[in-house]
Amino acid sequence: MGIKLLAGILALAGATAAQVSFVSAADAVRPSLVSIITDKVGPAAGADTGRPGLAETQALGSGFVIDTLGHILTCHHVVAGYADLTVRFSDGETYSGNAVVVVGVDPLTDLAVIRVKTKRVFAPAPLGNSAELEIGQPVMAMGSPFGLEGTATAGIVSGLSRWGEAKSSGPDFQDFIQTDALVNPGNSGGPLIDIRGRVVGVNSFIRTTRAGPTGIGFATPMNLARSVAEQLIRDGTVTRGFLGISTQAITEGIRQALGLRTRSGVLVAAVEPGRPGDNAGIRPGDAIVTVDGKPIPDARWFQSEVAGRRPGTAVTFNLVRAGQRMTVTATLASWVVPVQRGPKIISTRNWLGIVVSDYRGSESETGGPEYGIAITQVEGGTGAEAGLRTGDVVNEVNLAPVRNVADFERIEKVMANTGRPLLLRVFRGRQSFYTTVRP
Repeated sequence: MGIKLLAGILALAGATAAQVSFVSAADAVRPSLVSIITDKVGPAAGADTGRPGLAETQALGSGFVIDTLGHILTCHHVVAGYADLTVRFSDGETYSGNAVVVVGVDPLTDLAVIRVKTKRVFAPAPLGNSAELEIGQPVMAMGSPFGLEGTATAGIVSGLSRWGEAKSSGPDFQDFIQTDALVNPGNSGGPLIDIRGRVVGVNSFIRTTRAGPTGIGFATPMNLARSVAEQLIRDGTVTRGFLGISTQAITEGIRQALGLRTRSGVLVAAVEPGRPGDNAGIRPGDAIVTVDGKPIPDARWFQSEVAGRRPGTAVTFNLVRAGQRMTVTATLASWVVPVQRGPKIISTRNWLGIVVSDYRGSESETGGPEYGIAITQVEGGTGAEAGLRTGDVVNEVNLAPVRNVADFERIEKVMANTGRPLLLRVFRGRQSFYTTVRP
């Protein structure tokens, strides 16, 4: 009986300690927490604003103070298209009109910095190190869901380094923190905090289905948000290094097909003409293994590392080409957003569960292949297993150029007797990547 009683007391003590930790964590951040009311002007929907064709709407969001000068970090979509901003603190103090200015926005990472212009000395939120987060760690999401100011919901870190499964429109170098702490409309821009009251992320969006919210929320890691905020405050904009290449992970199949010994690094899938990578001599099929001497753990790390350098920076890359190691140096340009394009179909043939045709690129189109074979239908088999899609264009097999269906069939027949996988270079819009299929 004594042991059971002791166990119960210890469990109660543990629960009480956790409650105290959550309370103190919320208390640490609450003075810096703000609600943001955005008056937006858009196409009229029956409302009369005195301006023909325009209607005013309000959007709710959250944010938090990051320095004593009154700079507030929030999400870009919270303030996008604003006509007027109102910022209200947890103590009820409110600022609007000319007292609130947008310092800078970064639509690419969905972050923005605004500032309250006043003589008040603000208490900034304690900022944590998102790189130290672990799955299962307790966290709280704070903000103003549905306008309910100062709301705190508790949960855990459900996942880290979420990429494509989180947000299809995010850039290649941005990952997200996944949490089951309840996040609702109005939470966007608010802080995700750890049990010590340190901000480890910026609440960004939730995963929803037709049935409604799923209880899965995503936050931008604080380390990335801090870097973006510092640039916005200093320069009013964000600049990122741009190499002008597309990369992908080196799978076991790719490693075997190329005869690579290294299991780390990234494979260069495409190089944009005239960009820094092209000027430095980087070519499709190169395996880049280090950046300024740093080993490359994966393609996402590589993208983040390059994007994190300032334009004009000289970066040294060690790479492997046709079994030979070499070193190149590229001077980074400014990051640009790629534009999608589609294939032009001429004729049709069949191969390995896919229907293909000769392809010729238009002279007016840039960034895509000049020639190759276009996939017009995927019927299953190894093509489907390799992830090929209708509209893809293949212009290389095992690093050899494929100008038409005849080239493709000839190489396929030769390789079919070797048992080795075929390495295909595939264009999907302006982006390209390598994948392997077995005959």
